[in-house]
Amino acid sequence: MLLLKFSRFPYCRQVLLALGYKGIPFQLENLTARLHVLIFKPLTGGLRTVPVQQTQIEGQPRAIADSTQNWHSIESRFPSLPLLPADERKAS
Repeated sequence: MLLLKFSRFPYCRQVLLALGYKGIPFQLENLTARLHVLIFKPLTGGLRTVPVQQTQIEGQPRAIADSTQNWHSIESRFPSLPLLPADERKAS
């Protein structure tokens, strides 16, 4: 898995912490602001939000943008060590 991110962006940090907590191996690529759009457009079909998780898994989206979507993707593929409580009412 490759994670495209800005170096000091808090939403990127959240996804990094989730990957580390679950022990998921990944590679990082730091992006330059404004130039990131040139990379994102062909990968995501025009989405501009970071972080972008680039996967190599058959049947999965090639790129997932937005930290919330990244969390859901990580949680569905790696359910051990849950990020959120099983009872959604306890999450708020």
